Amino acid sequence: MQRQKTAPTPRNWWKMSFLGLIGLLIIGFVIFIVMATRPVKVAATATASADTTNIDVTLNKKQVNALADYYVDKSLKNQSMKYRFQVADRAMLTGSTEVLGAHVNFSLLFKPTVLPSGDVQLKAQKLSIGALPVPVSFVMNYIAKNYPLPKWVAMDSGQKTMTLHLTAIGNGKKLSYAAKTIDLSGKGKFVFQARIPQN
Repeated sequence: MQRQKTAPTPRNWWKMSFLGLIGLLIIGFVIFIVMATRPVKVAATATASADTTNIDVTLNKKQVNALADYYVDKSLKNQSMKYRFQVADRAMLTGSTEVLGAHVNFSLLFKPTVLPSGDVQLKAQKLSIGALPVPVSFVMNYIAKNYPLPKWVAMDSGQKTMTLHLTAIGNGKKLSYAAKTIDLSGKGKFVFQARIPQN
């Protein structure tokens, strides 16, 4: 018996193109996740002043929030992105971001600690971003890469910390501050040292 030759099956180019596109999308998604979750460290670029005249100032939560609004608004001048830093039972960074074309509000809660230098370190404790289960470090990476932070703010997404270098506000030439006491109970008690540079 003679074998019959079977005609080669034609390649389905649509199927191959579709599988190639799926492969590219998967690779792109993996690269995005790796880049977005890589720890980011943003160093403060302002410097503290050496010679100052110091005055102690005691503020409550309402006054601290007004001061925070002033400095945040100043750093966001002519910027389309907006965020707020406020203190209540904890320190909060709130804002909005775009996820898959939709605006989603986020809220990052911090525990503040006064450092020996007089600066304040905020340790991220909790994140709310709609109903999405997103890691805190992911949002901190996003903020560090996309939001205009003041020169005296340093962020370390790996350690989940944000450091407010109050002693470097004004870059050593204008009024700066040093934290002495942070008490978030009730109306709050915040003791700061206002440092006026000597010319």
